[in-house]
Amino acid sequence: MWSWLIILFAFIPSLDGKSGYNTEILPSNLSVQADPLLVGPENLCIVFGGVVGTYSGGGDPNTDVYSWLVTDSQGQEIFNRTGGRQFETIKVSFNQTGAYSISLSVRRNSATIYSQTLAINVQQGPSLALLPDYLLCGDTPTEITAIDPSTPNFQNYNFIWTDIGENVVGTTNSIFVSQEGFYKIELFLQGNNGVQECLITGSTYVGPSLDFEPTVSKSTVCQGESVTLGTDTPLAGEWFLQTPGSTTFESLGSSFSVTLDADQIQAPGIYTAKFRANDPEFADCPSERKITFEVNETPKINIQIIEKPDNCAEPNGSFSVIALNTLDSLIVVETQLLVPNVFSGQQVTLSNLKPQLYTIAVYSNGCEFITLLDLESKQPPIINPSTPDIQLPTYILTPETCSESGVNPGSVELTFAQGLVNGEYRILSPGVGLISQGTITNQGSLTVPLRGGRYLFELKIDGCTYPVEDFTIESKPLVSFDAPADITICQTFDLIPETSEDLIFRLTYPDQSVQTLGTGEAFTLSQGGEYILRGVPADPNSNLCPREQKINARLARDFSFGLTLFEEDCFGNQVYKADLTGLTPEEASIRWINSEGVIVGRNELFFSTAVGDYSLIVQPLQSGFCPKNPIFFTVEPPILQVDVNMEANKICPTPGTSTIEVSTNMDAVLQIEWIFFDDAGNRRDLPEFEGQFEITVSETGNYEAVVYNRIGCEIGRNFILVENSDLLTLPSLEDEYGVCSKGKRGPALNPGVYAEYFWYFGEQLVSQDPIFAPREAGDYSLKVITEDGCEFFDTFNTYDACSFDVRMPTAMVLGDPSKNFQVYLSEGVTEAELFIFNRGGNLIHFEKALEIPFEQAFLKWDGVSFGKLIPVGTYVVKLKVRNPLYDYEEVITSSLLVIE
Repeated sequence: MWSWLIILFAFIPSLDGKSGYNTEILPSNLSVQADPLLVGPENLCIVFGGVVGTYSGGGDPNTDVYSWLVTDSQGQEIFNRTGGRQFETIKVSFNQTGAYSISLSVRRNSATIYSQTLAINVQQGPSLALLPDYLLCGDTPTEITAIDPSTPNFQNYNFIWTDIGENVVGTTNSIFVSQEGFYKIELFLQGNNGVQECLITGSTYVGPSLDFEPTVSKSTVCQGESVTLGTDTPLAGEWFLQTPGSTTFESLGSSFSVTLDADQIQAPGIYTAKFRANDPEFADCPSERKITFEVNETPKINIQIIEKPDNCAEPNGSFSVIALNTLDSLIVVETQLLVPNVFSGQQVTLSNLKPQLYTIAVYSNGCEFITLLDLESKQPPIINPSTPDIQLPTYILTPETCSESGVNPGSVELTFAQGLVNGEYRILSPGVGLISQGTITNQGSLTVPLRGGRYLFELKIDGCTYPVEDFTIESKPLVSFDAPADITICQTFDLIPETSEDLIFRLTYPDQSVQTLGTGEAFTLSQGGEYILRGVPADPNSNLCPREQKINARLARDFSFGLTLFEEDCFGNQVYKADLTGLTPEEASIRWINSEGVIVGRNELFFSTAVGDYSLIVQPLQSGFCPKNPIFFTVEPPILQVDVNMEANKICPTPGTSTIEVSTNMDAVLQIEWIFFDDAGNRRDLPEFEGQFEITVSETGNYEAVVYNRIGCEIGRNFILVENSDLLTLPSLEDEYGVCSKGKRGPALNPGVYAEYFWYFGEQLVSQDPIFAPREAGDYSLKVITEDGCEFFDTFNTYDACSFDVRMPTAMVLGDPSKNFQVYLSEGVTEAELFIFNRGGNLIHFEKALEIPFEQAFLKWDGVSFGKLIPVGTYVVKLKVRNPLYDYEEVITSSLLVIE
């Protein structure tokens, strides 16, 4: 008898963002309605050993009573339950193919208002080939497949692949994906009525092996600005850039981070940066992720000088600014002019201007553009006849120089030919504006430190503007290396600065200790705080200057992780959970890895699709590698069915009960239930025996045992018939038997034919043979068990039949009848023989007695041998006694003194 169909709320993991499969079929209309209506799938497909069909009765769950009946193709009743609200919707699990019938009747108050039967066809569905996780290697697309193409009826399946945004990305069994993320598959058969049948869903994740996110200093920048690219995790790898309108990525080199200057991102539009790093565990599969940023167009203007000032003192100059695109605002810093909302083509004119540098700043879309206009006079001071004492200063430029930790600034030095002067100056830089300004008081020279770059020097002496000097301070190149700016340290972190140059690195630790290493060597970081990394050329004659970089390190908070079997269902599906302490799942990189080293899961929950050996490793995100040991575990084959073996004896007169014993796989079974069926087929649950694997019953009939595993799933059942015994013959024994204690023999006792025998001498079991010969005198008992298991008892006792006393003289007097030789024996001997030997060993007398007169003299001898008296002396007497009934024989030897 089998009964594997159960009603349950089955756990079938299939969550967006979680790897797993779902074979549960949900009806389309589960809403409460006034009139009952049986709804649910009529065609189901078994996947992973079973399928769950959900059926609803509708009606009013507050008042209606639902009676459900499920039968198989032979009409055998599988399930029969009645109830209220709890049974308005049920979930039925099937794990065998075939035809089934589900019937529903609904009672409202005392009347049955609805009755319907639905035929169900359960067929074998396809085996999903979809893995829970796929590696995405660089920009190479990864193929993911739903089912094996050799699946029967393969051509009739429909496939719909969607991404996490529910966008359809494919309609074939296999698709190639190049975008990281979750993908979901729905496959089904199209029924004759257009309804989807045998709907099966699954999901998977496609992504790189390493967990990191690219970062960008600003998601939106303006033309002329720079952008720094990095990662949230200290990884060294190769950077690539795709410019607007291009379809290819250009390499930017290998480093922790990279800064794109204005020349590299001139064109406005969307830029895509790509970072690629190699995971040592998957050397042939580089991890890659992308990030985008936008370069907005810088405001554009056209400046035209309308009129130059007449001389250095006349404010009669003018110029105009024409907007080449729409501007949010226009500012002329020196005149404090602000013009908002300037339209493309609009002209703004400024007049009554004195000769000097003018800073024009324009803004649009959050971008700033700064340019400088040199509005010089028509008659510069140097050629003005009215001011012959004015001479141009001498400019001496000093380039940048190397310092111990970087670059010393250069400078511009002015020497005034006319001696001590009073005035003021400004230094401006194209695209930036004002850099420095100051006054000159009774000075013959002026020195201003400046970093490398292009500058415009505006000088006014005694209110007259000198011609603007345009010059460049030569920059000093720095060594090139790269290291992460921020690090989270898990116990230790090996820092290897990225560089293509031959450098010597000097690292100052937060505790101010210092370590020096060469290119390619690793610093071991274990302290939280600020580190200072300095790189200098290994070649002392190099033209490159040292460079310093600060590294901020924080110690990761301690964390640990464990593993639990989070959930399992009656189909053998097992879901494991990573238990994190000190980290949230969002802060962790979680990897479930199979025995072949392949990533099969990345989430807190792991749905195992195959038995075997696995490991779990957890690392905090945005940090270096934490030395934590993986947890190794084995997914064992689920035990979905066990043998249930039953034994029962028949009911005997005494004690009038039968014992039923169940043996099964006790490691897999947690609970057992009992059911009784009488001869008429009436069923009765036996809750009093719940949990017992051995029960005692007194009623004849069929007893069924149902076993469940630790999560309440039925995994086996069996039944046995209990009858009254008709083997009631008692043992055939007498009350008393004789035994021979000296020969250890007794009568062979045969109590009758039974299945088992247990002979006891006192409390000691002495035999289990059908026939028993007692050897000791005393009390015995016998327990016999019939073929039906009935027990009968009997008792008997034995006496010692071979215990006797013998008396015979040790001396005799010849010629004295009162002193002749004679023998006395007690009861226990049935035969006796007398032998008398002389000193030479010759037999001189022999006599045999076959009838023993107990306690009377016999075997009498007067000393006559061969017709005459024997000589006086010492003789040897041997008395041989026996009892053939007990196979007993004994020889008693003594000496006999003969005198006259």
